[in-house]
Amino acid sequence: MPGLKENLNCSRRMVIFAVFDIIDKMGGEYERAMAGDIKAKVNVLGKTSEYAFAVTELTSETSILHISLLQTMELLAEEEKQLAIHYLLDSVLQHIEEVQALEDKKT
Repeated sequence: MPGLKENLNCSRRMVIFAVFDIIDKMGGEYERAMAGDIKAKVNVLGKTSEYAFAVTELTSETSILHISLLQTMELLAEEEKQLAIHYLLDSVLQHIEEVQALEDKKT
């Protein structure tokens, strides 16, 4: 199944919290899986599918976010699968930027 990964300039912990926040905002259902992965059923662009989110720590201030589409609950074209994964990635990235901007204002 398709997937994406993105190097991020923030801690693993921040990325994990951002993933949970986005899943919650989208009304998704999630569970922690083996090796710390997060499996979630999320409705993205009107179609529900199951995704895996994993965050790898590179250093204390850098990490890699991996998002994979595990299973579609509805028929999706390949383009729709890629669009859904990009949408989730962009949502997490935007959330992290918003949190970092708020933290910068506090200092």
